Amino acid sequence: MIPADAASAAIDPLVAAARKAAENAHAPYSGWHVGAAAVFAGAVGPPFVGANVENGSYGLTICAERTAIAAGVVAGHRRLVKLALTCSDATGTLVAGIVPCGACLQVIAEFGTAETVIEIDGRGEFRLADFLPRPFEAESLKD
Repeated sequence: MIPADAASAAIDPLVAAARKAAENAHAPYSGWHVGAAAVFAGAVGPPFVGANVENGSYGLTICAERTAIAAGVVAGHRRLVKLALTCSDATGTLVAGIVPCGACLQVIAEFGTAETVIEIDGRGEFRLADFLPRPFEAESLKD
């Protein structure tokens, strides 16, 4: 359940898409329903969405951010511009304190830039560099 003050405020359409995606999360272990919506440069139409897909072997769980980004990549896009992220706990309460995990941040870096916007529902907008100032980059592999 999204708090009344958050529900009544004007919701960014990208956050709304992430919230809708979170409804389809498979979260039988944590109870946390995470949704993400990704915008890629040059993409036309609705954002690419994803939700967390948990697995009994916890390491095989796939985060919402990565499922949304993967959907965009599969559709042929390569430059991530903005990502919205939302999470609600097992009671349906918004969890505004979340941030993308390290693996997700590295995937965002692979397809975005330091300036890629990450909007966290109930918390605000950040840049990738705010969370991952020194990502591993393809440039590191050249030599």
